[in-house]
Amino acid sequence: MDFAEAQKEALGCTRCALSQSRTRVVFGEGPLNAELFIVGEAPGFNEDSEGRPFQGASGMLLDRLLASVGMRRDQVYLTTLVKCRPPGTPPRSPRPSEVSRCRPYLMVQIAAVDPRVIVALGELATRVLTGRKEPLSRIRGRAVPLDGRYVFPTLSLRKALYTPADRALLISDFGRIPELLAAERPATYETLNVPHPPGDGREPVQPGLW
Repeated sequence: MDFAEAQKEALGCTRCALSQSRTRVVFGEGPLNAELFIVGEAPGFNEDSEGRPFQGASGMLLDRLLASVGMRRDQVYLTTLVKCRPPGTPPRSPRPSEVSRCRPYLMVQIAAVDPRVIVALGELATRVLTGRKEPLSRIRGRAVPLDGRYVFPTLSLRKALYTPADRALLISDFGRIPELLAAERPATYETLNVPHPPGDGREPVQPGLW
């Protein structure tokens, strides 16, 4: 299945019960030659209404995070583990069976874009994309070489919206993305710490940005 076939199938997908509660399928968007690929957990209310990933307050936060490292939304491929909004207010996390049935679409997206860096937002996205079982608190902010690219786990946007300390960590993590994009594609599966250069004076929160 190629990218166009996957997108067409996903827009009418009924593989799981999430298809019964959605308003719109949120397949993803962005250039197919993007070097940065960002994966969230699932669409929320705004995404379900508009059919686009990372809308509303979470989308505004993401736009600011990208701007802080000199990037724009239209330079990045954006998607989620599942393409339909789970029920509930706020929506529940996707179930393993739902993630599994949507996984082929995500794998086609990754193969088509072939990014240098995949940012995994949150615990579930991190587990799915790295295949590792460590808690996010242990692996967050570390680059995991996998299949010729780096998977970079960090906190979810929703979590950071409501917790200033988590938002500071998310800002700090995004500050490392340019270093990963500039690095050679990895050839081995070894966790790579990407420390800030000594004495660079970088602060975890950028005054005036938020």
